[in-house]
Amino acid sequence: MRVPASFLYLTVSAYGIYWAHHMITRRHTTSTVAYWYWDLLLGAITLGIGAILRWTPWRARTSWLPVVGSAMVAGYYLGATVVTLHRHSVGGIKATIPQLGFALIPVLLVVLLLLLALFEKFRPELLEPPAHSFDQA
Repeated sequence: MRVPASFLYLTVSAYGIYWAHHMITRRHTTSTVAYWYWDLLLGAITLGIGAILRWTPWRARTSWLPVVGSAMVAGYYLGATVVTLHRHSVGGIKATIPQLGFALIPVLLVVLLLLLALFEKFRPELLEPPAHSFDQA
């Protein structure tokens, strides 16, 4: 489970870095939620570093990095979800329910990523199969 999770962490990290860079450099930093983009950027960088360090001997000492990084990324996405749903409810966003549902799929994926990171940190025995073999008598 370690290798697929690492690639998932790296993918979310790369997209988070791209999106934060896009929003910061496109002058979206004048809004009242501009600090969210810095949170996303720092969380994505932390998540990426944690994903890379999973393949090193420092894995045990740095296993908290994916938890912190995915929590910061999830914080951005959950905050953006609340703002989006509020704007939709007051008529500021013209979208159908299926369009909103499709747009909120990344939020679900990021929340699942946070849950995966939490399970890997605090309950790894639930994700990793036992080391023994059933073929031995």
